[in-house]
This record gives sequence, structure tokens and C-alpha cells, in this order.
Amino acid sequence: MPYRRADRMYPLPRHGRHRIAALGVSAMLAAAPAPMAASPEPPFDATADTVFDIIATGDASAFLCLEDRGREVRQMWDKRIDGERDLNAFLFVAHFSDSAPIDIVLNPEFGDTGSARAEAERYARPLGQLPALLRSGLRQFGIHKGDKGYHGGPGKVFVYSGKTDLRLSQDHLEESLFHEAVHASLDRDHARSDDWRAAQAADDAFVTRYAQEHPEGEDLAETALFAYGLIYRPGRIPPADAAAIRARVPARLAVLATILSLPPPAHDGTPACP
Repeated sequence: MPYRRADRMYPLPRHGRHRIAALGVSAMLAAAPAPMAASPEPPFDATADTVFDIIATGDASAFLCLEDRGREVRQMWDKRIDGERDLNAFLFVAHFSDSAPIDIVLNPEFGDTGSARAEAERYARPLGQLPALLRSGLRQFGIHKGDKGYHGGPGKVFVYSGKTDLRLSQDHLEESLFHEAVHASLDRDHARSDDWRAAQAADDAFVTRYAQEHPEGEDLAETALFAYGLIYRPGRIPPADAAAIRARVPARLAVLATILSLPPPAHDGTPACP
């Protein structure tokens, strides 16, 4: 995805674990000013390039273990060839305490099982830091080498190890995975729903330029991360920026408060990890 550098950068201190302070829809609306009369310039360029550490490295994770399943032919989308192909991929299964497992598949270019496992481990714990709802629709997590932007679609996310190096250096891997998991788990049911379209019309503004340029494909994923931060990680978005977000998209924040409070689908229970 063609993210651009954010216009505004703020130093943001690292935070320890926060108690989740879930807000109801009515509380969210009460905290938000009325929508602006004219469509203002978005305050941010893209969620991928903000410095807000909304999901901190030390936050709790539901990740339990990574199971080695050997090699298996899997179809993997790859931006480097702008298409899909069948590959004899390395296969691992990430197990979580509160959701179904996720297949982590790696391009054979990683060479050997040890290298592939080390790469898979970079994502397993951060995936467990996402809300279970966002993991619920993610069935395959694919990893390539290279530095292309991450890509998410129904049921699948594909990432690139070189881009991950950058995201880790920015303390932003978890937030990038959050964005792609929205595509995998929520887009199909919500990105073009009547409630979301009505909220877009009511707000008549966007929180990022990337969302503004791609209102159907990216607005939900872009706005959801900020909503999650405001609702579940209060204090990790500076007050002035939190006010700017609430001023522009109060209706969408209310819709997302409802979406993010939905229970994840039931799963078979905690696996016996090796």
C-alpha cells in the first residue's frame, strides 16, 4: 500500500500496560464535538506513518505457541510480481488463547526451516496483541522478503520482511498489523455497510489523506486504529491529536465503538502447545 510520510511528527513516550477503558457509543459521542461544516484537511497522512505507539511492545499478548507444520503448497499473493502463484511454502500455525489459530506461510526464499521460523516469530506475538475480533477472520498470514508495503484482503494478510525491519525500528509493527487485520476481518461486513456510509456522509471529513483518497477501500482500516486508541488505549494519542480526530469523524468513531465491542466468533478452545 502506498503510504506516505506523515506531515506532523510528535515525540511520544513509551507507556507501560494500560487498563482497558472501554467506552460505550453514547460516551464516545458525548466526548466528540459536532462534525465540522466544511471538509477540513486531514490531520494525518496515514496511520502507517504516525508515531503514536497505540499498541506497545510490552502489552499483553494472547499468543501461545508456534507449531511447525513443515512444507505445504500454498497460493501466495506477491506485490513484486503483481499476482499470485503456488509455492512450496514453509508452514507454521500460530495458536492463541482467545481465537482460532492462524496459518503463517513463508516464501521458500527464506531458505531453511530455522530462518523461516525466526521470521515467523517476529509476527506471532504482535498478532496476539490485536483484538481477538481482528484475528477472527485472518486465516492465512503470508511473509515474503523485500520491502513492499503490506497488503490485506478478506481472510489474508501478506507482509515483507524488509518493510517489517522499518516498522520495528519505528515501534509501529503492531499498528501496521492492526490496519491489515481490519481488511482481513472487518472490511467484508462493514466497509460498505449502510451504517458506515451514513457515518461517512455525516462526518464529511477524513482523519488521514490515505483514507480520503481511498474512501471505500481504506477509510475503515485507517479510522479503526485511531478509534481503538481512543477507546482502549487512552493517553497514547496526545490530547491535541485526540481532539482533532474526534472533531473530524465523530459519527465513524461511534460506529467503530460498536464494531470493536463485538464478541469474536467462538473457537474450539485452547490447544495443547508443543
